[in-house]
Amino acid sequence: MKKAVQFGAGKIGLGFIGELLHDSGYEIVFADVMEDMVDKINKDKSYTLFLIDKDYEEKTIDNVSALNTLKPEDQEKAIDEIADADVITTSVMATNLPKIAPILAKGLKKRLENGNKEKAIVLACENAIMGTDILKNDLKNTGLITEEELDEVAVYPNTAVDRMVFGGTHHGKEGVEIGKNFELAIEKEKLVDPESEPIKGAEYVDDLEKYLKRKIYLINCGHALSAYLGKLKGKETVQDVLRDPELVKEVKDAVMESAQAINKEYGFAMDDLEKYVDGMLIERFTTPGVSDPVDRVAREPKRKLSPEDRIMGPANLAEKHGIDNTNLLKGVAWALKYNNPEDEQAVEIQETIKKDGVEKAITEYTGVEKGSRMYDVILDEYNKLS
Repeated sequence: MKKAVQFGAGKIGLGFIGELLHDSGYEIVFADVMEDMVDKINKDKSYTLFLIDKDYEEKTIDNVSALNTLKPEDQEKAIDEIADADVITTSVMATNLPKIAPILAKGLKKRLENGNKEKAIVLACENAIMGTDILKNDLKNTGLITEEELDEVAVYPNTAVDRMVFGGTHHGKEGVEIGKNFELAIEKEKLVDPESEPIKGAEYVDDLEKYLKRKIYLINCGHALSAYLGKLKGKETVQDVLRDPELVKEVKDAVMESAQAINKEYGFAMDDLEKYVDGMLIERFTTPGVSDPVDRVAREPKRKLSPEDRIMGPANLAEKHGIDNTNLLKGVAWALKYNNPEDEQAVEIQETIKKDGVEKAITEYTGVEKGSRMYDVILDEYNKLS
């Protein structure tokens, strides 16, 4: 049986990457620091998924084991497993990639020393742009393996990932709830054989950037705008917004401006983009049982308003192509209104507005120049809200 080592046994690791690896015929070794989860996987030799769209029908993932990488003896086992694995995947959050890099580097080095001629496939399945490139750089920075050795022992395709997963208990069992809609795009040209499909259900693409931008500028954009609009309207969850005919229209009007910009920049067909928005945003986030608190989705507005991120990024792209971006800029105003005393970035923005006025906040947090057309639209929409 083919073998995969998956760093991360959280909800994404189990419910997304783990499921696809299992369905692709791999024996999976999870590497994690959560002792309870490691012990549970090893005790049960399986875990349970609940299919949200099928009334939480159970799906069993077997042929699994787990290692606790905080334990020296398990670290050594993980190194041995990496030396023998066909695929190595991660879902640990991009900020934690440097923490797993030493073990992975040692495993790849041992693979080389063992004379394993088959190149491993290393995939960082993180919510980060070009996450595998980040991981490869972290591996090099360990000083445990050279870049030449890294290229000799493995390939490193980047990925774009998106799936809705939640912890849940059903039928007296604990497990992970998963939605049917997901996206795993993999750079095919970086595979040993570009025509191979090592993970079933993934999409193998020539230009990953456009898939990353499609996800961020459409799905992440709509998700965030739903939260900021929801906060203004006194809604508790994103679902309350997306199920409200008037509010969902406001969100979709903005997202379709993003779609037009993506169409012009990358050539996706508009019909396909609208289906993508309807399926991955509206249908997915209004699945019965799914609940996204507004404040969780709206958190860190400073980051989400930055020039290349999910709201200003598509607004700037639309501006580049001469596409109307009024609804996106209206969304910027919603985000500037976001007030949450428990969110440091929200507090910072509100303090800037209170001290220096919203005019200062617009230029500082969005990168839009004072006196520009976009600046005037954002300011006008903000004042309408006031």
